[in-house]
Amino acid sequence: MEGTPSSSGRLNRLAPALMLLALLGSTAGSWWLTMDRWMKLDESYSHGFLLLAVSLFLTWQAWRRERPVVGFYPLWLVPFVLGLAGYAIGDLLGVQALRQLALVPLILVGLAVLWGWRQLVPFLIPIGVLFFAMPVWDFISWPLQLMTTSVNQLLLGAYGVDFEVEGVFVYLIGIGAFEIANGCSGLRYLLVGMTLSALYGHLNLQRWSSRILLLVVGVAFSLMANWIRVFIIILAGYLTDMETSLIQDHDAFGWWVFAGTLVPLFLIARLIEGRPGEREAQVDDGDCAPAQPLRRHSDRWAMGVTVALPLVMVLFFSSSQAQVETRMQTYSLDPLSSESWAPLFQRQLADWRPHMKGTDRSLEKTFFRKDSGEPGEDRVTGFVGLYTYKPQRGGHEAVMYGNRLYDRGNWLPEKTFSVDAGDGIQWQGLTLRRRGTDEQYLHLAYSYYVESFWETDEIRAKLAQLLGTFNARSDGSLMVVGIHCGECDGQATVSEMAAEVRPELRQAVDGFASE
Repeated sequence: MEGTPSSSGRLNRLAPALMLLALLGSTAGSWWLTMDRWMKLDESYSHGFLLLAVSLFLTWQAWRRERPVVGFYPLWLVPFVLGLAGYAIGDLLGVQALRQLALVPLILVGLAVLWGWRQLVPFLIPIGVLFFAMPVWDFISWPLQLMTTSVNQLLLGAYGVDFEVEGVFVYLIGIGAFEIANGCSGLRYLLVGMTLSALYGHLNLQRWSSRILLLVVGVAFSLMANWIRVFIIILAGYLTDMETSLIQDHDAFGWWVFAGTLVPLFLIARLIEGRPGEREAQVDDGDCAPAQPLRRHSDRWAMGVTVALPLVMVLFFSSSQAQVETRMQTYSLDPLSSESWAPLFQRQLADWRPHMKGTDRSLEKTFFRKDSGEPGEDRVTGFVGLYTYKPQRGGHEAVMYGNRLYDRGNWLPEKTFSVDAGDGIQWQGLTLRRRGTDEQYLHLAYSYYVESFWETDEIRAKLAQLLGTFNARSDGSLMVVGIHCGECDGQATVSEMAAEVRPELRQAVDGFASE
C-alpha cells in the first residue's frame, strides 16, 4: 500500500539524509584526513573547503529545483557494494588513497539506489565536483612532471639554451640545475582548472557534450599554464646566472600565469555557450517541464532499504582494521664500523636532515671518518637515517605530503646517479648544492623499503603497499645516507657507505616488522 502524500514527502527528505549520514559516519576517518590535507595551503588541495561550500550550495539548489522522489533501484546496489568493498580493501591494507578514491562515488551510487539514474543526473556535477579536491591525484604527479620536463626540453632547445636533461632534472651547463619536482608538476593548476570548467559547464551549458568539451579545454590550458611558468623560470635562471627572484617566488608567479590562461578559457566557454546546439537546448528546456521519473515499488521498500543499508554499513566498517597508534621509538644500533667511523653526537649533517613526520621508529646519527683529519672542509662526515612506519596508515606513511628528503629552500639538486647497495640492490644517488654557494655539496643515497620491496621511486613505493598484501607485512621505511666532504669523491664514498649500512638497516626493519 502506498503511503500518504505527507508521509511520502517526509520519506523523500528522510531517506537520502539517512543514507548520507550513514556514509559520512562510516567513512568519517577518511573525511577527517582529507580535510587535514585541505588545511595545508601550500599543497594542491587547499581549495577543498571552498569547493565543499560550493558543492553544498549547488546541491541544495538542485534539490529545491528537482524534488527527487524516493524509490528502490536494486541494480545500483551492485556498484554500491563494489564501492564498499574497495573502501574496505583500502582500510585493511592501510592505503588511504584507495579509501579516499571511493568517498565521492559512494555518495553518488548510494543516492542512485534511492533515486535512480534520471533523478541523479542533476546532482552529478554539484556532488561529483568534490572529486577534484580528493587527495588521490598525487599518482598522476609523476607523469605530469615527465610531461613538463619534455615540453620544456623542446622549448629550451628552440630558444638555444645549453642544457642537459636527466629524468626530471634540467642541468644548465656551467650555471646550475632545476628539478621539475612534485610542486612543479602543475597538479594544483590542473585541479583548479578542471573545477572551474566543470562548474561553468554546470551553470551555463545544457548539453553534456559541451560540458565535456569545455573540461578538455580547461585541462589543456591548465597544463599549458604550468609549462609556461616552468619555462620562464628556467629561462630567467639561465639569463641571470640563477640570481632571479622568480626562483624563490615561483608560486605567486605561477598563479599570475594561470590567471592569464583563464581569459582565453572563458572566451572559448562563451563561444561554446553560443553554439546553435546550446541555444536549442535552452529553448527546449524553457518550453517543457522536466519529466518526473516513475516511482519504483512502494514506500515500504524504500524505507526498508534506507534503514537496512545504514545498519549494514555500520556493522561492516565496525569490524574493519582500527587505526593503530604507537609510541615513537628509536632504533638501537650502530650501523657503521667503529674502526673507521666515530660518532659526532648530532642529528644533522651540514644543517641538512630529512624531514619525516609521524614515524613509529627512527634512527638519525652523524659520524666522522677517523682517517680524514681534523675538523674542517676536508674532513669526511656522514649521516645515517632510518624512518619506519608500522603499519603505514593515514597520516603515517613513508611517502606522503610533508615528508621530504631535503629543504628546497636551502638546497638545490645538482646531479643524480645510481648507487650499488650490494646484493644487486640499487639505491638512488643525489648530489645537492647549498643555495648561494658553489662550494658546499652533499652526496646522498636513499631507497624506500616497503613491505620487503626495494623502491627508489615514490609512486612505486606507494604501489608496493598493495604488493605487500601477499606477505602479510604493513611496514614502510625510508633509508638514507649522506656524505659531506671537501676533496673526496663524494659519489664513491656515499656508495660505499650505503653498501655497508644497508644489511644492518634492513635487519633492523625486518625485526621491527616481525614484532
